[in-house]
Amino acid sequence: MRRARILIVDDEADICILLAEALASEEWIVEWTTRPLQALDSIKSEPFDLVLLDIKMPEISGLELLPQIKQASPETAVTMMSAYGNVAMAVEAMKEGAEDYLEKPFQDFEQVRLAISRLVATARMRMENRILKQQLEEKFSLDGLVSASPRMQEVFALVRKVAPINTTTLIYGETGTGKELIARTLHRNSKRSEGPFVSVNCGGLPEGLLESLLFGHEKGAFTGAIRRSRGYFEEAEGGTLFLDEVGETPASLQVKLLRVLQERTFQRVGGAEEITAEVRLIAATNKDLESEVVNNKFRQDLFYRLNVITIALPSLRERKEDIPFLTKFFIDKYAKAFERSVHNITSKAVHHLCSFDWPGNVRQLENTIERAVALSDSEQLDLSDLTAELQDQTGDWISAIINLPLKQAKQEFERRYLIENLRLHNGRVTDAARTAGLPRQNYHRKMKQLGLPSSRELADMANLQLEHS
Repeated sequence: MRRARILIVDDEADICILLAEALASEEWIVEWTTRPLQALDSIKSEPFDLVLLDIKMPEISGLELLPQIKQASPETAVTMMSAYGNVAMAVEAMKEGAEDYLEKPFQDFEQVRLAISRLVATARMRMENRILKQQLEEKFSLDGLVSASPRMQEVFALVRKVAPINTTTLIYGETGTGKELIARTLHRNSKRSEGPFVSVNCGGLPEGLLESLLFGHEKGAFTGAIRRSRGYFEEAEGGTLFLDEVGETPASLQVKLLRVLQERTFQRVGGAEEITAEVRLIAATNKDLESEVVNNKFRQDLFYRLNVITIALPSLRERKEDIPFLTKFFIDKYAKAFERSVHNITSKAVHHLCSFDWPGNVRQLENTIERAVALSDSEQLDLSDLTAELQDQTGDWISAIINLPLKQAKQEFERRYLIENLRLHNGRVTDAARTAGLPRQNYHRKMKQLGLPSSRELADMANLQLEHS
């Protein structure tokens, strides 16, 4: 373990030397200075774990220097030093972010050492949490998207590789899996990132309206067209056009889309002018377009034009290991947005979340956590904070698997059984294994075989404190 770095800042050199000698140890590197502004430069260049800061100094007061230190190095702990009679000022400093204060003259250096040891431990924890958060973001995130799933890590790797290439991309995924988030990530990491990102949902719109939205129209093209209107292809010029639910596009519009992809030109509705489509096209669908082609519901030639690069997003039930991670992410997000003190969730609640199939995928999980955080008055979410739908979902899962082939039904039963058993024992594998009549190692092996996160992973993700509180 590295030695902790401590900086003493006091305009009286004798006090600095006295403290430095008293604190000298193999665990701590102690430095001192009588120049507070010089101390600030040192902190900016290489942060210290702890700063002992005098309140009254001629160059700049400790109260004035304190916020600058905290801004330069938020993880650094600061202890104010005050002479008798300045205690009120020290208390005021603690309200501004100082962790403690020492009263001068020092009477018991052993007590000073104990106080400093505690503060160094706190500062180290804060710094370790920051490093851990940074490592998690580097390993499990992509431009605001988070995942611990190997399948999603493959998606992230593909997105990083494809984003800079100006090529048509087709994103597959169920509703709520984050298709538009992936499309926006592709755009933000592309050479067109300074251009517009325009999104249109091709489902649920009348054919005439969708055509006008996409390609624009000329004045008088139809009743109510009182002026020329630019379409999304023009609005997205120099950027990216995202066609969500492209599988819902009417057949006549599929022909026009094919022409745009082939010729990179189009005409407004009611117009004859050839307009260049200087856009990158990203499409998304929750349908199996190959099956749609076989059933003559989608043009084969358009499918081939769209299907240059394919990104397939797994459903949330296919990556259950992400549920604890996403849950913590959404708790932090909405606690900050709603100014709530919630920062954690019980293991029992996490196990219950993992037993749910999430037909609405990540979007449904986010909505559930958003509601729970908004309505919670405690610092930790529990099972009672979840919606009634989730609380009651223990289920009809047996009836849900009755129509499955025997091998698949058996696997699904085992998966559900292990999750429910763990939930009932609050994540304690030893107790769950005893109830199941299995050795503990076999229980772990079964969980791994069925693609379930271990109880330790669930608990770690549920209780992980990314920020010191």
